[in-house]
Amino acid sequence: MKLIFLHGLGQSSESWEEVQDLLADYPSEILELFPSGVCSYEEAKKRVAKHLSEENQPFVLIGLSLGATLALELSSYDLPNLQALVLSGCPLKLAGNILFKIQLMIFKLLPKSFFEKQGADKTLMVGVSEELKTLDLTQIAQNCHYPSLLICGSKDLPNLISMRKIYQLLPQSQFQIIPDGPHTLNTAKPKEFAEKTKSFLETPK
Repeated sequence: MKLIFLHGLGQSSESWEEVQDLLADYPSEILELFPSGVCSYEEAKKRVAKHLSEENQPFVLIGLSLGATLALELSSYDLPNLQALVLSGCPLKLAGNILFKIQLMIFKLLPKSFFEKQGADKTLMVGVSEELKTLDLTQIAQNCHYPSLLICGSKDLPNLISMRKIYQLLPQSQFQIIPDGPHTLNTAKPKEFAEKTKSFLETPK
């Protein structure tokens, strides 16, 4: 079984490297969502969907934050070799979400230098967030038939709420909370993330 990792907004493929190393028993690939020339969520989704449709071996999609959003959305596509999902810190519905609107306003007000210090790009962060402000994955979650592992950090309070809702909607899902874990579990708690993922992968589906 191959593992395919999708990173969060403001992250890069490097964000998954430690988890990838800890799961070295499995063949894997980390996809860069926003390589040079790709500057919107729709472009990234189209590119990743094409790549996954051409994947010739069974795979599990592992996504965090924006990557989890993308993984859940792509579960509704015709991907013959997709076997399961691992979703971390995944929002369910951003349409009408006050906290997300406030976050977007703050992004717009912050100087470019703030984002650059985090290794991020302000134009990309604001542009993708604008695209996502009407996001509602409720229907897709209800129709998702893949075995799914949901992981969230105990400190990631906004996403704990949405992940619990996703857990209720996904018919074949498990929900794990990592104590003292923030939103970016792939970089902050890679060992714990890898352990829970490995346990899920080893459980007969």
